[in-house]
Amino acid sequence: MSLAAKLLTGMLIFCFPLRVFAWNWQTKITVVVKDQTLEQVCALIEKEYGIHFLYSPGLVNLSEKVSITAYNQRLKKVLEALLCPAHIRFARAGEQIILLPPKKQSITVNGFVRDAVSNENLIGATIYDPITKQGTITNAYGFFSLTLPVDTVNLFISYIGYQSKQLTVTDNQSGILQIQLPLEGNLQEVVVHPSSSPLQEQTQMSKMSLPNTAVKGMPRLLGEVDIMRTLQSLPGVNGGMNGAGGLYVRGGSPDQNLVLIDGSPVFNSSHFFGVFSLLNANVVKTTDLYKGAFPARFGGRLSSIIDIATKEGDMKSFHGDAAIGLISTKFNLEGPIIKDKTSFMISARRSYPDLLIKPMLVQDDGLGRDGDFQAFFYDFNLKVNHIISPKDRIFFSFYKGDDFLLLEDKEESKNTQGSKFQLGWGNTIAAIRWNRVYSPKLFSNVTANYSQYSFFTQFENKYLKIDSVNLSNISGKYNSTMATAGLRIDFDYRPMPAHTIKYGAVATMHYFKPANSSFEDTESPVKPLDTLNKGMRINGVEMSLYAEDEWRMRPNFFANIGVHGSMFVVEGRYYYSLQPRLGLRYLLPGNWAAKAAYTHMNQYIHLLSGSAISLPTDLWVPSTQRVAPMYSHQVTAGIAKTFEEMYELSLEGYFKSMYNMIENNENTTIFNKDVGRWDEHVTVGKGWSYGAEVMWQKKEGNTTGWIGYTLSWSNRRFPGLNDDKTYPFKYDQRHNIELVLVHQLGKNWEVSASWHYNSGTPYTMPVSSYGGIENPSPWEPSTPTTIDKYSEINNFRGRDSHRLDVGITYSKQKKRWLKSWNFSVYNVYNRRNPYFYVMDVDPVSMKRYLNQITILPILPSITYAVKF
Repeated sequence: MSLAAKLLTGMLIFCFPLRVFAWNWQTKITVVVKDQTLEQVCALIEKEYGIHFLYSPGLVNLSEKVSITAYNQRLKKVLEALLCPAHIRFARAGEQIILLPPKKQSITVNGFVRDAVSNENLIGATIYDPITKQGTITNAYGFFSLTLPVDTVNLFISYIGYQSKQLTVTDNQSGILQIQLPLEGNLQEVVVHPSSSPLQEQTQMSKMSLPNTAVKGMPRLLGEVDIMRTLQSLPGVNGGMNGAGGLYVRGGSPDQNLVLIDGSPVFNSSHFFGVFSLLNANVVKTTDLYKGAFPARFGGRLSSIIDIATKEGDMKSFHGDAAIGLISTKFNLEGPIIKDKTSFMISARRSYPDLLIKPMLVQDDGLGRDGDFQAFFYDFNLKVNHIISPKDRIFFSFYKGDDFLLLEDKEESKNTQGSKFQLGWGNTIAAIRWNRVYSPKLFSNVTANYSQYSFFTQFENKYLKIDSVNLSNISGKYNSTMATAGLRIDFDYRPMPAHTIKYGAVATMHYFKPANSSFEDTESPVKPLDTLNKGMRINGVEMSLYAEDEWRMRPNFFANIGVHGSMFVVEGRYYYSLQPRLGLRYLLPGNWAAKAAYTHMNQYIHLLSGSAISLPTDLWVPSTQRVAPMYSHQVTAGIAKTFEEMYELSLEGYFKSMYNMIENNENTTIFNKDVGRWDEHVTVGKGWSYGAEVMWQKKEGNTTGWIGYTLSWSNRRFPGLNDDKTYPFKYDQRHNIELVLVHQLGKNWEVSASWHYNSGTPYTMPVSSYGGIENPSPWEPSTPTTIDKYSEINNFRGRDSHRLDVGITYSKQKKRWLKSWNFSVYNVYNRRNPYFYVMDVDPVSMKRYLNQITILPILPSITYAVKF
């Protein structure tokens, strides 16, 4: 090759290939075009400078026309001027420029959903995007956060009983939204509605939500609207003896239920020995019952969580209601302190059964005029709600409720010169909460609360000793107190629609003063008992951390993954627990949902019961050095579906194992024996419960209601009891059926009915007895006694229980108020259901027989109420 040819080849290699292989973002180019498409401009750059573009015509649109004049400008600057206005991204890959479709920008919409009239937060309202099919629900404080693409046009907000609303979302959407939903003009009473979303779209299983209308629609016992009795109408929930005495959920005992009122725990959830609920139903906004699959944010109990939210008060206008019935009178008032800024809600209720019972006692028992009889309960609620700023809100709530019974007889009989008996118990709750929105995706709630439960009884009996004119006196006192003070912080973080993350921390101080008693008989040589100043006072500290994530892993596969870690410090002993929680939901063809869950729960406090029925005398005691905390494992699986947006079907099976439960190991009574440390007189054992629940429910229309069926087993085993053999729990019931119907008759009339059926519960009965043994005493006449022999614990089953309750409500709207009459009949066909059984002696034949005690026969009631 000649020298000239070599020089020419070198010049070509130097000039042309450099433009193809040696470019970078700082390479200078010149582009001058007018009204050319981006595709043509890219082709021009490729031709002139050898810079190749790679893209997919189906994803990147280069048909937009552009004009540009760029002389000797940097390559990156020219491409930004050309492509960025068209939202086209670019990147270098080797020696090529890759053109990418626009990155979908997102916007986070957040705010509160409230009642348009009262400005009350709406819990569980649905926010839904029909285009992306993404959605969320408001939390316990009405807050929501949803991250969506900017091209989302409309969101739909809905809540049961309210008019739906459409919200237009714009690119520059900012700030905390305040969405107000008006009530439906033709609102019908609703019975049960878990949430606004279909049942198969909820990952949470073993949960039921009761709006206030569900409770008000039920038949009433003696005119009282009752939350706990409504919960007893749900599958998996047993009301105990004849529907009174507590809640027994999936084979658990009453102490294994965590009852929360605005986040504060309650340790006795009933009035009048379990016949009526602790709380006036008119102040309740929603009630959530968790029977299993517990989210990680809940801890401290094994069997259920009952989360009750009360009304917050109307911020716009004053209104209230009042009612008078056969057994109680109540009123509620709410309104603004500062309009649209501060509101209050106040409620009070007082019963008067003594006015009804006292005449019967005078006639039947000869209660003298100088005697006295009182029996009543009362409760009081106060709540204040203040908006500090659009991001901050503060709440204060207070509850006080007490029961009291007094029996006094000053009449003289053969030996008795008068007697007096008093009994009382009650709860006190106070809480302050602070809500704050830190960012569109992060919400927090801080709660400080105090809860106390106390019980007392005292008696005095004056009598004449045999062959003496001296007046003797027997007197006794007993009291028990427990209290907790806690601080809790909860965070709700929603980074994207596929994740809802909750995490937080709790610290609680427990104080126990159980079984403090004194007893004295002035004529007895035995030293008086006095433990009032040396009772077993114990303090404990409980701390916990939790985190959970509601995660949409696939379009049809969802998971709730969480962990709850806790520690309990008592008497120098440290107890630790790490409790994993897992809930799964898979959408099957035909819109069926298959669900499964596993939960591990820990409980650091126990209820020491001294009888076959749940009474206020039962002792709350903590775990100690001798008695470890209870814990359980529960596995649940089931299917669920909503039909025609009106009918819901759910079927669940469960197995629960429980450990470190306590039971008395001897026949001691807290009233007549100085038991010292209670944990020296109990035995620790295990329990198992398993079964299946099915529920068919109609949510809308003139006729609403549900039918539920439960098949269950519940067993216990304690070392040293029942020859170490397994025996049925005292509320083991094989079959349970609940049928509830509410029908709207025209504009003014509503009819409701509920039918309940329970299999017989087990009791411990003697198999033989021995008589004729004397028990001489220097200050009492000799009396024959009977010694019973027992074979096994709970060796006898009582009769099956069933009853029908009906109610009719007539409402009429007046100019300034709404009046209503409610007529209810409890136990319509007067079924003599057993409350408990005792061994009695026939006074004629002197033979012993088993006597069934029934406390709730047919009971009609009438209630008049006004709402203004």
